[in-house]
Amino acid sequence: MQAKNWDVKEQFLFPASFGVPKQIRTVAVTPQFEQKETVESIQIVGIYHITCHVEFEEGEHAHHATSEITQIEDLDVQGEVGYFEYAVPMTVEIAKDKIRAGSSPTLNVQHVKAKTTEHAAIEIAWSVHCEFEGPNKEEVAIEIEIEKKIELEPVLEEKEIKEIKEIKEIKEIKEIKEIKETKETKATKEAIETKENEHTKREESELQFILDLDDGYSKVSYPSNYVSVKTKKEEE
Repeated sequence: MQAKNWDVKEQFLFPASFGVPKQIRTVAVTPQFEQKETVESIQIVGIYHITCHVEFEEGEHAHHATSEITQIEDLDVQGEVGYFEYAVPMTVEIAKDKIRAGSSPTLNVQHVKAKTTEHAAIEIAWSVHCEFEGPNKEEVAIEIEIEKKIELEPVLEEKEIKEIKEIKEIKEIKEIKEIKETKETKATKEAIETKENEHTKREESELQFILDLDDGYSKVSYPSNYVSVKTKKEEE
């Protein structure tokens, strides 16, 4: 429950023929209003209804009327006491975001005071107390949560896009690397196979050369223990 308080003050001046206000016998201020609703606010529109009994005495006074003083021209006089009523306009406005939906504010008057002034007038003052239910905390929490979601969703989406992009780039780099490695491996394999083929062909060529030689040679056997010995006669 929330509450607002403010003060209201009114001054009243009477015709000189009634004399000078001596004292205020009774005074009452009663709020009378109705509630209206606009697109943006709840309004309390009405009056503060004043009823007052004032006792007068003979005397002269100088009138110092100003725009802040209300002139009372007619009094119901009974002896030395005069009675009057007056309505002070009232307008109170409360923004809709400050009040719970569907609730109605309450308003009452407190601390009514009255006194005579040095200018042969009377002053009536009172305090106004207005209460109303504030917005539901759960509703506020939901609104804040919705606002946070609305704010965070684009950020999360951007993050996901960035991650997907990075994954895609990594995949592309990996594929390019694999293709490069495959090409290098293939080239190396082809080079090795080429060298092996050349070596094999060279060996086959040499072997064929030997096989193609003509049979124009004979084998001579030399016993390993043969030693030529000359006789003495032969030496002579």
